[in-house]
Amino acid sequence: MSVRPRAVISGGSSGIGLAVARRLVALGYSVHLVARGADRLDAATRELGEHATGTVLDVADPAAVAAFAERLRVDGLHELALLVCNAGIPGRASATSVDPALARVVMGVNYHGMVDLTRAFWPELVAAGGTVVNVCSVAGTVALAAAAPYSASKHAALAWSRSLAGVARTTGVRVLTVNPGPVATPGFPQAKLVARRRTSRVVITADACAESIIRGLERRRGEIFVPRWWRVAAVAQSVLPTPFARLAGRAWRG
Repeated sequence: MSVRPRAVISGGSSGIGLAVARRLVALGYSVHLVARGADRLDAATRELGEHATGTVLDVADPAAVAAFAERLRVDGLHELALLVCNAGIPGRASATSVDPALARVVMGVNYHGMVDLTRAFWPELVAAGGTVVNVCSVAGTVALAAAAPYSASKHAALAWSRSLAGVARTTGVRVLTVNPGPVATPGFPQAKLVARRRTSRVVITADACAESIIRGLERRRGEIFVPRWWRVAAVAQSVLPTPFARLAGRAWRG
């Protein structure tokens, strides 16, 4: 009997992470889900069946991340085919009104969690010639006036992922950077965008995002925007940063 390739997915109990996990199990992977909430995690692993396990973990806690990786090694993890860094939390506040404590919490999950998980499992990824999927955001390419801490954390995550991609290839590890636009998930319901006719069309489902991620993996892409037309926003931000920031601030305010 062939051994299934192993995948670890943070933020795996719902939303994009769970949608990716479903597809990976169908493709023959054994998945290990990581999430902060025990109830959702238990429900997700039961749904996925015998090829799924899970661990309650706060990825913003570096000691806990290191201990988690070590436990998997003790349990026999020698190679890791796929690491999906998907854990994320919202952070809606302007740059001048944000509580510094909130900014640190958001950065801890959305950026440091990605870094720490990747570093913790790097030996196993190199051994397998594996792939890291970093779920960043279009918010990492534009300035969101109403969500400064979230946008800042995603800018950091995007820079990290692109930097990682530049050095990972020398070790045989691939990196797929994913920049979704607004995705309706339990953690990010996008209620205000969905409620407005002019903005509801930009919101996609977790399943649609997961399909794009799997397609990006199959096509060995380095970076994708979901949907693809969001790349235009990233270019506009780079070419015309001041007017685009003003436009984005009005569009995302609510």
